Amino acid sequence: MYPSLPLGPLSLPTAQILAIVAAWFGLSVMARAGRRLQLDPDTVWNVGTIALAAGVIVARLSHVVQFWDVYRAEPLLLVSIRPGGLLLWPGVVGALVAAYLYLVRMEVDPRPVGVAAVFGVLGGGAVLEISNFLTGAVLGTTGVPPGGLSLVFGWMGSSYDAVLSEPAAVRHPVALYRATGMMLIVGGFLLWGNWARPGRLAGQAVLALALLRLFTDGFAADARLLGSLRFSQVLALFAAVGLAFMLAQTADRDRGFQPAGGQEENGVGATGE
Repeated sequence: MYPSLPLGPLSLPTAQILAIVAAWFGLSVMARAGRRLQLDPDTVWNVGTIALAAGVIVARLSHVVQFWDVYRAEPLLLVSIRPGGLLLWPGVVGALVAAYLYLVRMEVDPRPVGVAAVFGVLGGGAVLEISNFLTGAVLGTTGVPPGGLSLVFGWMGSSYDAVLSEPAAVRHPVALYRATGMMLIVGGFLLWGNWARPGRLAGQAVLALALLRLFTDGFAADARLLGSLRFSQVLALFAAVGLAFMLAQTADRDRGFQPAGGQEENGVGATGE
């Protein structure tokens, strides 16, 4: 486990540094996707930065309100942001509201920005999963990682042993599985995606993420259970089925409906008359 990263005489906290890297990388991916959608890169960076700042502030204030007795006794803790010191969902709502208000003020259509944000979140999420692996925040079940990953862990030797809770055991690097899959999703859609239909493209990307989590979360240790099933896998399964159904229902509409029998049977000849 690597709770800190050595940088010369300094020792930097891994989670906080990689969170900053994740924000920068996510905004970069979002801007790149925005170019595919004919969006101004400056507008994309501005709305992304505003959303991140508002999300962190709201998430922090929500945590302070929830544990007000603790912060009232030690006010200096207000400016000490640590992992676990932010509430996720209030922060997400705050980020969405701030981004929407900014786009309304700038008279920018929120829909293409939302599509670009999907890929930005995937890119930033991949970096956060790498952080989860390095800090040991996410552990996998005991087993032998596939292919070249076994060689990597053999090369890391005793450094990787610090992550393991059982001596001489190897755990599946589930966070790396997720990070690799998310980067493949982002790269694949940026290179080969059909950006003429951005809404459908975003749905396909989220579907790919749901399928990724359905597979990788099977290797997660200490996962929350719903009966005998992992809760995250149940959610991923429902999300994948729902998205697949929606994409199938909108496929014909997105292509443009053609009546049965072709053009000639509907009064249009070969010459287009």
